[in-house]
Amino acid sequence: MQIIEISPFQAFRRSVITVMQVVPQELRYVAILTLLGGAGPAIAIWLNKVIIDEITRLLSTGTTQNAIALILSQPVLLSSIAGSSLVNLVSDAIANINSFVYTSLRDRITGGSNAIL
Repeated sequence: MQIIEISPFQAFRRSVITVMQVVPQELRYVAILTLLGGAGPAIAIWLNKVIIDEITRLLSTGTTQNAIALILSQPVLLSSIAGSSLVNLVSDAIANINSFVYTSLRDRITGGSNAIL
């Protein structure tokens, strides 16, 4: 068998084509989960900013008595706190799912490339 000399770019291109042929569905899952996982921190930062802005606005009014009732009467603050908690939970779940999908992707690529060779 003769060894073929190819450039790193050609090797990368062939690798990507092989992955796309062997595991197209897992590749879509990885792309979607990566996008969702990347959006999580940005959304969490924005919600934390909203929480800080609302608390600052409440403190600037000078009313600090009965703080729990004051916080509970602010729908924007409550929804931001709930949203922040939800985004953190979903981001952790996506990270766990991502690790499972990466493992599945690796195993399928190994099996598919062995079948091709």
